[in-house]
Amino acid sequence: MDMEAADPFHLREILWSDGEDFFHLQLPCDKDDEARSARRDAKLVPCSLYQTIPPPELLCAPEPAIWQYMIQEARVCETLMKYPHQNVARYYGYVEKDGLMVGLCFKRYGQTLSEAVRTGLIRREDVEPSLDQIKRGIEHTHGLGLVHNDINPRNILFDVDGKLIIIDFDSCRKQSESMLDGKSGTFPFSNDPETAEFQNDSYGLEKVREWMKENIP
Repeated sequence: MDMEAADPFHLREILWSDGEDFFHLQLPCDKDDEARSARRDAKLVPCSLYQTIPPPELLCAPEPAIWQYMIQEARVCETLMKYPHQNVARYYGYVEKDGLMVGLCFKRYGQTLSEAVRTGLIRREDVEPSLDQIKRGIEHTHGLGLVHNDINPRNILFDVDGKLIIIDFDSCRKQSESMLDGKSGTFPFSNDPETAEFQNDSYGLEKVREWMKENIP
């Protein structure tokens, strides 16, 4: 499934209520206010179940220089929302303030893989089963024609049921797209790619395997 299948692109808009809960609704971004109002389909989501990037207290209008990167990540997340997977972060939508997109909103997850290894939550016999979960999430993303490009222990979170979840899609690009004009991975888990290729994620996964085996007794 190629990312083009998700076009035309429609952002999901989030309206804040009282600072503790929010309503989210599906609205085409190219409709006028009257038409948008008529299409509202609101749903209340408790704050304990979601998190924003950046955190709520830091939500503000971004610098114009990073608008294109926020929109790029939102486009990717819209595709992932349309084609969900149990090992890929669940995206709720973007946060709008004063007519601008100021952040993205996801399901709330637990600690990172990095934290779990540091605190001894993961045993050595858990390494390969954990990597298999990450691999399944990567393969799903690749099936959509997308490359994550930043597979590392801080971008893997635990769900409440113990599943591993891939997060952080600001480096994600369509396969073969240039990586020279944006974020492109985290040392030492990145091979410093110039283009988005599936092997970038394979490299990152193998580096995560090495890191886990080095840091788990």
